[in-house]
Amino acid sequence: MHIGDGFLPTPVWVAGYGAAGALTLVSLPALVRTSAPRVAMITSAFFVASLLSFPLGPTSVHLVLVGLSGVVLGRAAFVSVLVGVALQLLMFRFGAWTTLGLNAFNMGAGALCAGAVFHGLPRPRRAWLRGALAGFLGTLTALLCFAAAMLSAGEGLRAVAWASIGFHAPVLIVEALVTAQAVAFLERVRPELLGPGARAEAPGQPVPS
Repeated sequence: MHIGDGFLPTPVWVAGYGAAGALTLVSLPALVRTSAPRVAMITSAFFVASLLSFPLGPTSVHLVLVGLSGVVLGRAAFVSVLVGVALQLLMFRFGAWTTLGLNAFNMGAGALCAGAVFHGLPRPRRAWLRGALAGFLGTLTALLCFAAAMLSAGEGLRAVAWASIGFHAPVLIVEALVTAQAVAFLERVRPELLGPGARAEAPGQPVPS
């Protein structure tokens, strides 16, 4: 779901930088209160997941793990996603400098949505249920933001926008399953990671490998 250079009108990608900057300011206080190992762990998972592409028809799709990012990091997830997207651009030329802000906004908004869903809903007996919903809705939010950006380019990319939703429909299910499994695992071994994302671990506390 990376948008390259030259596809979008200038006001759209400029607005993307503005929106990404605003969400960064909102996320920074939570980032300060979150342990660095936790952020590094989730950023690495996001970075690697986006590199694993799977062919699907005439295109390819990949996991994004914005749901898991939001579940574990809460509001700090946006900065984690921003760093991951920037590293993908620097190292592998995914996206473009003009659209870095918009790409970060699209995926980061999905992560924030997932965190809000997971931590805001009443807690059922099994946390994996909230995890599945967070993974699904977080990825759907990122996908809809991507499609909306493509639609802003006019008639020429309208087919691309709608096709992206269709091709990523299976990814929504896989993201829900992966996030549910990850939440179920963390619930057993490190339930504190499923608490408020801004809460830092105690000094010296190990981070799961």
